[in-house]
Amino acid sequence: MKKLLLLAILLSYSFINAQISFEKGYFITTNGIRTACFIKNIDWNYNPTDFKYKINSEDTDTKTETITNVQEFGIENHTTYKRAKVNIDISSDVLESFSTDKNPIWKEQLVFLKVLVKGDASLYYYANNDITRFFYETAERPLEQLVRKEYLAQLDNSKATAENNYFRQQLFNNVKTNNTTENDVKNLSYKKDALMKYFLKHNNVSSSDIEKTITSANKSIYLLKITPGIGFSSISVDGSYGYNNVDYGQKVTFKIGLEGEFILPFNKNKWSLFVNPTYQQYENKKESGVTSGMNNGVKTEFPSEAKYTAIQVPFGVRYYFFLSNNSKIFTNAGYAFDVSGKFKITSQPTTLESSTSGNFLFGLGYNFKNKLSAEIRVNTRKEVLNAYNSFSGSYQSLDFILGYTIF
Repeated sequence: MKKLLLLAILLSYSFINAQISFEKGYFITTNGIRTACFIKNIDWNYNPTDFKYKINSEDTDTKTETITNVQEFGIENHTTYKRAKVNIDISSDVLESFSTDKNPIWKEQLVFLKVLVKGDASLYYYANNDITRFFYETAERPLEQLVRKEYLAQLDNSKATAENNYFRQQLFNNVKTNNTTENDVKNLSYKKDALMKYFLKHNNVSSSDIEKTITSANKSIYLLKITPGIGFSSISVDGSYGYNNVDYGQKVTFKIGLEGEFILPFNKNKWSLFVNPTYQQYENKKESGVTSGMNNGVKTEFPSEAKYTAIQVPFGVRYYFFLSNNSKIFTNAGYAFDVSGKFKITSQPTTLESSTSGNFLFGLGYNFKNKLSAEIRVNTRKEVLNAYNSFSGSYQSLDFILGYTIF
């Protein structure tokens, strides 16, 4: 099992090094020179300050350009970033850091803004570890931030969260046409989808095209799979008070489960979160022995049966390595806990029953068209005799899991 885990780690490292995706794009320098190139597309979760590129896709050496020298760069049919020196509200979006001042804390910064909507009214996006901000501009209005700030308001002897939603007034004053109404602005949320819909509507984009644009921008994918599998499972018990250790041996067990997977909308859909409730059962018999001092140390053998049943609920994070548009390798890591996990040893002179604990897991697999998958999953040791201080029970399993996407 340890060798398989080591192999999974080595294969993962090899695939990580192979994952260099350069896509057709361009950049424009501060002196206006446009360069066609191939940009390393990592589908930035936070706005970048630099990017790597090649002039030709076959080049082995990569070059780096930074925000200092570039006024705009883009990846064909994917995304565009525009450099701008802006006043940005640096007030924290984290509740624990809210202030009692409803006014923005302005700071001038040079940033790459992601273009969300381009037209008569343009919408831009900026995010880092602490904040998410939207910016806009029109032919009549220069680039500025749409203001929204959460703060702490004093209420009698306590404080409560409040919101400065000045961005709605900005839109009503500066970004309106016959296509938009006061009601469109009144309850508008400071969210990417809502703001994109408003700007696209302002720019006279049809309803069907708005939905297509929003769907394309929001690439989160939800998958539900059925996951049958087999496990090479083993149980061993360490005893005391005269009980000898018992190894119930390795046995092939059958498992069935459902997996929900949420593929995250950044880094080119390479990251996902999963949860995989699975029913599993292990049952085996063995002769166990008791050594009695009252019987001159003679070891007496008794039939012994171990039975473990549980709905195991693994959850964790998964990373994909694309081999082609339809084919990809993945690795995952996570933790599993048991729902209604029960372990029982039936033997003489006593019977032991206990709940079970959780364990860590590591997997390596292959996925085809998000429809079919196969995975080798290593489950670390799980304690199955939590109820006893004088006994320890160990359950381990190496699983081979198939996946079929229902929807």
